[in-house]
Amino acid sequence: MPNIQNLSRITLLASSLLLVACNQKDAPKQEATQQNEAAEEVMKELKTQPVKDFPQTADDQHDIAVLDDFEQRLQSLNEDIEAETERMRKEGNLTEEFMQQRQRDHIQSALTLLKSLELKTEQGRYIQGLIYQYWEQQQKLLGTTSSDKAIQHDAKENVKGLGQYLHAQEQLEHWRNQYAETQAKAQ
Repeated sequence: MPNIQNLSRITLLASSLLLVACNQKDAPKQEATQQNEAAEEVMKELKTQPVKDFPQTADDQHDIAVLDDFEQRLQSLNEDIEAETERMRKEGNLTEEFMQQRQRDHIQSALTLLKSLELKTEQGRYIQGLIYQYWEQQQKLLGTTSSDKAIQHDAKENVKGLGQYLHAQEQLEHWRNQYAETQAKAQ
């Protein structure tokens, strides 16, 4: 019996793949070209700039600690929101409006936390600015989707600014490593 079930599953899967392949073959080439162009635009948006070199300062450790604390606080907030959302989903109380409000709250919290950071170095402020631009973009995106649910943003709009955020993360990681190397050499 298990062999017959496996054979029927394989046959069903093969039939489905064949139908999908036939449908894709019949799809207009223009649509495929548009999808390829959209994918290329998304990849351009996700491409990050090279890590910048900044002069080391006596305040580097302070700013790295402040940015690390920001990341931890934002991660904690994100985990709290996810837990609350999951709890409400299980209870059947989760609504689209509540989800959008939580997203707004999360974005506003990120922006408020970023504004409150007291960074002393050029590199710290550079990273702060990149992250802030990302969260501002998320706020704009949420603002347009909440006012008109019928609006469907393409992938390029959904990832806009993400390259800057990724660059900020790379820059911070480079800075941490640079500082760790300096500390190791000093000892």
